[in-house]
Amino acid sequence: MLSENDEMATNKPAATPTKRRVTAADVGRLSGVSGATVSYVLNDVAGQTIPDSTRERVRAAAAQLGYVPSAAAASLRRGHSRIVLVVTEPALHGFVTEPFLTAIGARLTEGEFVPITHQFTTERALRALVEEIRPYGVLALAALSPELKADIAAAGVPRVYSSGQGDPTFRRPWEEEIGALQANYLLDGGADALLYASPTQENLRTVMARSRELGVIAVCASRGLPPPRHIDVSMDLDRSLTAVASVIPREGKVGICAFDDEIASVVLSAVQRLAMRVPDDVRVIGVDDTPFAPFLSPPLTTIEVDGRKTGRALAERFLSIEGSEPADAISHAVAKVIPRGSG
Repeated sequence: MLSENDEMATNKPAATPTKRRVTAADVGRLSGVSGATVSYVLNDVAGQTIPDSTRERVRAAAAQLGYVPSAAAASLRRGHSRIVLVVTEPALHGFVTEPFLTAIGARLTEGEFVPITHQFTTERALRALVEEIRPYGVLALAALSPELKADIAAAGVPRVYSSGQGDPTFRRPWEEEIGALQANYLLDGGADALLYASPTQENLRTVMARSRELGVIAVCASRGLPPPRHIDVSMDLDRSLTAVASVIPREGKVGICAFDDEIASVVLSAVQRLAMRVPDDVRVIGVDDTPFAPFLSPPLTTIEVDGRKTGRALAERFLSIEGSEPADAISHAVAKVIPRGSG
């Protein structure tokens, strides 16, 4: 008579055997060649005199067995994985950022790479991550020092792109292009002088605002105009009203280049409270073409930045780097003016 425990053991379902992974040796046995020959054929290793008939036999055996090459083994052979580390920074956020990063990831995926996003904190942390995952490339949308880039390359990473040289105020030419686009539009429309409205210093995006302001400064210099007066704009309307009133001229037509549509909306409100007419006395232009821009009063003139096209173009540039093109090739924004009532 079976005990309760014996009966439970008898009725217990048999464990399903684990299916063994097919190896290169299995493919070799079926096709009648060595494991090394299998590796040469399936990895298209150059310089091997292997008959076409043998190559066909190996590929047929691999297909029959459902052989999948080991990614880890391939990484060891290459010295790196198929991962591309996309390094961001805290300032990189906002309305355009999500489609920008999505487009970069999509293009890298199309190229059969695996994009992984890492927000930069310290050089030590990034070095450790590179050593751990052995990436194919590092696409840095943050400033990396020359020493750090050299260390990454020395770790066996074939492609390294960095949009800066280690200074938190490093130039971002694509952002300068946006500022220049704003400035030229307002001046061409009759503005006599320009102001630049920036977020306050506690805002992480002030580093981007400074780059856009450099573009405005360059346009003023090229036209023989004084540099733009600077305004720090917060989300406190009374403080911003005081800031705008302290710098805005009461004669002539002034143009205000705002860092983004959010800053522009505060500027619009402040200007109107100062009893100045928009766009007759003051012209205002933002950036981002946010959904609320057409509903402001007057509707906000702005810059539309195509995050998807800009991100894809950057990823294309990264993947095309073959040594003849500088690794830090300049990125350009895909942007255009959306004219509305404020400008």
